[in-house]
Amino acid sequence: MLKEVLKDAMKVDELVNQLQEVDHECGFHDGSFEGMLGYYTKNIIIAEAKNRLDMANENLGLDSMFGMSSEDEMYSIHIKEKRQLEKFIKKWR
Repeated sequence: MLKEVLKDAMKVDELVNQLQEVDHECGFHDGSFEGMLGYYTKNIIIAEAKNRLDMANENLGLDSMFGMSSEDEMYSIHIKEKRQLEKFIKKWR
C-alpha cells in the first residue's frame, strides 16, 4: 500500500516539493522513488499532507486579507494546492 500512497503523493505539487525535493536536499533519502519508499511511512506522508494543507489554508487567508481573488495567479495556485491536498488526504487517511 505504501507504494500506491507515494505514487499518489507524487501527483500533488506540494508533496512533490516537500517529499522529493526538500527532504532529499536535507539528506533524508537519495531522491529516488525507492529511496523515498525506504524512508517514509504512510502516516508520515499523510501528516506532511495535513501540514501542507494547513499552510495552503493560511496562504488563502493571507490572499484574502490582501484582496486577492481568483483572477490573481497566486490565489489560483493556492486553491489548486488546497484541492490536491484535500483529495489526497480524503483518499488515504
